[in-house]
Amino acid sequence: MKLWSKEAFLLGGIYSVLSTPFTYVENNLSEQISIGLFIAFLICCIVLFFNKTQKIVSEIIKKYPNITYYLTSFGWLPYFMIIGFIGFISLGFFFEYEENFSQLLGTIFIWILKIGIPVSLIIAIIRRWIKKVRSVKNNSKNT
Repeated sequence: MKLWSKEAFLLGGIYSVLSTPFTYVENNLSEQISIGLFIAFLICCIVLFFNKTQKIVSEIIKKYPNITYYLTSFGWLPYFMIIGFIGFISLGFFFEYEENFSQLLGTIFIWILKIGIPVSLIIAIIRRWIKKVRSVKNNSKNT
C-alpha cells in the first residue's frame, strides 16, 4: 500500500479552507453545505485509502506547488478533529465524563481549531524562508 500523505494533507487543507466560512454562518443552508463538504471529504479520503489518487488532487500538486505546500501545512486539522471525536466518544463507553470535563474538552478542541491554521501557516512560512536562505547560502558557496 502506497502512502498518500501529501495528497491526504492536501485534501485536509482544501476541506479546511472550503468549510471554514460556513462555520461562522448559522443557518440551515450553511449547515447543509458544511455536511456536504464533510461527506465529500470523507469519500475522497476513503478513495485515497484504496490507493486511488484523484486526478484533481494530482493536478493541483503539479500546477500549484506553493499553494500545495501551504494547504498541506494545516491539512492535519480535520484528521485531528475526527480522531479526537472518535476517541472522545469511544472512551465515553469506558469512563463516565462529567459535564465540566466535556465542556473543557470541547473548548480545547475549539481553541485548537482557532489557532491551528494560523500557527501552522506561520511555521510553514518560516520553514520555507529557512529553506530559501539555505539554498542561497549553498549556491553562493558553490560559485
